[in-house]
Amino acid sequence: MSISNPEVKKLYGLSAGRCNICKKGLFENEVHIGQMAHVIGRSVDGPRGRDVLGGDRDSYENLILLCANHHIEVDQNTEAYPVNRLLEIKQSHEYLVASQFEHPKERLRDINFINLFMEFVPFTRLQSLTHNLPSSINLDFSLVGDMFEALTIDNPHLYPLNDPELNQKFNNFIQAYFNLWNVISGYSEVEGRHQANFSQATERMNIHMEKIHLPYDVVTLLIDSIGKLNSDFVAAYLELTDFLRKNYKEVNLSSYRKP
Repeated sequence: MSISNPEVKKLYGLSAGRCNICKKGLFENEVHIGQMAHVIGRSVDGPRGRDVLGGDRDSYENLILLCANHHIEVDQNTEAYPVNRLLEIKQSHEYLVASQFEHPKERLRDINFINLFMEFVPFTRLQSLTHNLPSSINLDFSLVGDMFEALTIDNPHLYPLNDPELNQKFNNFIQAYFNLWNVISGYSEVEGRHQANFSQATERMNIHMEKIHLPYDVVTLLIDSIGKLNSDFVAAYLELTDFLRKNYKEVNLSSYRKP
């Protein structure tokens, strides 16, 4: 079987003729450069072909509109692009297209929430703030959690976010932050007492790991744990940053001004 004309029209229409990943228009100088990629391969030997599909493999439900470069990427890197990931990308892109016309208020609420967050958090500096971990970190990093909790309490109508992919990436970012911060701000059991993992802040608002007051084995565990959690945080941060830059140009990532 081949992809029917109604399925093609539906796919291109709901995607606004753009690659679902990079958002590039798929018509250049009257030349069509788009490709209809199969989420689950047309054959069992194709990319993700052994996953189960309840219907026709040439149906709209099993297709995603991509540019040639991203078609190659998703089919050659199936670990990075499993079935559920591709369906999430498709759902988010189609929501983004529809939101311009059908849900403009929902998109505006998402933009307002993210812009509020950026005003009170040094977002563009977060990666540099964690650069000296596991030895030390600046307390400005804690603004992420403080402001997130304040905004969700004061603006319950804005959160969770309406865009499913934005909501997922923002949640991943926040969860990665709390996983890291809870270790930094936490305590370790030392000879029957609780010892802070990091010191009180210096005049420059830096806190340092309490290597003098913590046993060697505890310090070793903390170094390993913080190293992994920081890597997870940076990955989630960069993924969110990239998504916002591509899909939410109305958001000012660098609007924070230190009081």
